[in-house]
Amino acid sequence: MSVELYKAIIVGPPNVGKSSLVRRYQSDEFRETHTATIGASLSAATFEFPEGRVVLTIADIGGQESFSGLRNQFYQGAHHLLLVYDVTERSTFERITELHEALTKKICIQREDFLGGSLVANKSDLIDEAQVTEQEGKLLADLLTLKFFSTSAKTGMNVSELFHYAAAESKRLRHIT
Repeated sequence: MSVELYKAIIVGPPNVGKSSLVRRYQSDEFRETHTATIGASLSAATFEFPEGRVVLTIADIGGQESFSGLRNQFYQGAHHLLLVYDVTERSTFERITELHEALTKKICIQREDFLGGSLVANKSDLIDEAQVTEQEGKLLADLLTLKFFSTSAKTGMNVSELFHYAAAESKRLRHIT
């Protein structure tokens, strides 16, 4: 059985729940306390597809600007971009377009092919506190040619689907180029 290796990077402004999404997927747990990711944290997930196994390396990139130079090395070789914002903080949503543009330039300069990606509206369980509607998120995802996911690291809503899509889309895009 074949094994294919792919890399996803999960990025977004500070405190949007990037590490919490990865933790929820990897160990099915959620922590109320927050510890900022310094630079990047790496993990891997294995997915079984009819055509074979996919190992997805997940690079959880810290959102603090002071570590921006350090993060560039983690962008290399990425196959899928997971852009995360917090639905309860409009300012995080407003930074997505700028982040997407900067990252796709950095990553795609190294490659000729299209970089797949997902736009992730995290903390979607906090409906009463939402400052960004799902419709706004879907519209932005369409504009940026990204798949939209409404997630909650706290409840686990759509977290497995998000990472499964990242693996499947990485595999699909590699085989059509």
